[in-house]
Amino acid sequence: MKSRTKKALVGSFLLAGLFGVVGCTSNFCTVQDTASTIMNAENYTYESATSYDKYAQYDLIGTEEGEGKRKETNSITYQVEQSAKNNGYTTPSKEFYEKMEAKITAYIEAIKPYYTDLTGDEVTQYKYLRAIATYAGTGTTVTADNAHNNTLWANYDAWYKEIEAEENGYEIIPDQAYVTLYKNTLNALVSQNSSCITPITDTYNGITLEGKTWGQAFNYGVIEGLLVYPISWLLYSFTNAFGGVQNSGWAAVGAILLVTLIVRGILILLTFRQTMAQQKMTSLKPELDKIQARYPNSQTNQYEKQKMAQEQMALYKKNKINPIGSILIMIVQFPIFIAVWGAMRGSAILMNGYIFGSQLELSAVTGTAMTNWTGCWWGAWIIFILMALAQFASMQLPNWIQKYKAKKNPLAQGPKLQKNEAADQQNRTMKMMMWVMLIMVIFMGIQLPIAMSIYWFISALISALQTVIIQVILAKTSTKQKFANYKTRK
Repeated sequence: MKSRTKKALVGSFLLAGLFGVVGCTSNFCTVQDTASTIMNAENYTYESATSYDKYAQYDLIGTEEGEGKRKETNSITYQVEQSAKNNGYTTPSKEFYEKMEAKITAYIEAIKPYYTDLTGDEVTQYKYLRAIATYAGTGTTVTADNAHNNTLWANYDAWYKEIEAEENGYEIIPDQAYVTLYKNTLNALVSQNSSCITPITDTYNGITLEGKTWGQAFNYGVIEGLLVYPISWLLYSFTNAFGGVQNSGWAAVGAILLVTLIVRGILILLTFRQTMAQQKMTSLKPELDKIQARYPNSQTNQYEKQKMAQEQMALYKKNKINPIGSILIMIVQFPIFIAVWGAMRGSAILMNGYIFGSQLELSAVTGTAMTNWTGCWWGAWIIFILMALAQFASMQLPNWIQKYKAKKNPLAQGPKLQKNEAADQQNRTMKMMMWVMLIMVIFMGIQLPIAMSIYWFISALISALQTVIIQVILAKTSTKQKFANYKTRK
């Protein structure tokens, strides 16, 4: 296998690894958060603070010929029932729902004294308690010690067994095939939800989520505690400082802008010397080309290869450049990149953020929003295209500047140099790596929340500005050096 192909494959595997590891930030959603999300996905509605729909959307008061009269047919439970019937499963009877409703109501009354810190109106609080009772709970007698130690489906499993153990209970319960289908369907609805990071318990887009502290964030991991939670907290604080997201998501966009400036500012401070050295290497390309031209057979001749490497290292040393500086930049940027992704994906306040006439949700996955032809698909496409173009321009800008300098001052490049196969192969490999990286960025961009795409767009603009500033500094430094050399010769 040719060396170029090997390098391309290695680069591709590294980038694929980067994409895989990015999803490693922990999900901050608690059992209570998941239960509340399921309740919201079930599309329960409440007529007033004292009149609520019952379990599985049945009105247990109004009945017709012994059958429960369903008030809504768009609930997930109803859809599961229809699918189960089509597969020949035994579905829950009206009596099963009645018994479950009685147990849910009793459990809500039992846990209510231990949930006194809930926010929102009476309906919102009841909906949250009902979510815990229906889809989580302790499965045992509620006490002050275990009232908050909920386990997903604990109550459902315990109550199912209790009803089954009653006289003729097996005649009214659903079979295990239905139970499995029911749980799997509801679990799948919330499996992708990770927007649960909030410093206070509050309701976001109809879902009540528990507040998390900075100390609790470290229980999820070091990166989560050091980076993910602080970034999410900044998003929350800045969004509220800009007026919140009650009327518009542009307050959240302003928060994303500030967070991007802070994160990029920290990265610039940490990697400025390495970044400057990396771009200085680009400006040294004419001199590197001259060295490579002196050793046209370096690819096959070991002596020429060694001599060329020595001269290149001498040039790097003279200009105070570390060839592995780009690797150091990646080492610093990698955990921050993961953390920002995790924060943008996990920040609950972005669930309430809508832009473009309150049509595009900031926490929506970019690719999903782009193909949602009934929603604000055009807004998602605009953001995605701007992000992709900005990333491409940011990557190519150093090369564009170098080509502009060469075109402006062709004499500085010297005479046409002898072809060097090793140098040509290296250049082809670098170009291939650049395109692979760009493709991976675009592919990852499709999986990003809209908020993260906005972050990447702003970040690319900052990177481009940084490149221009560094090139100006390098140009001034080069001019001063030439003037110093001229004075020395005189």
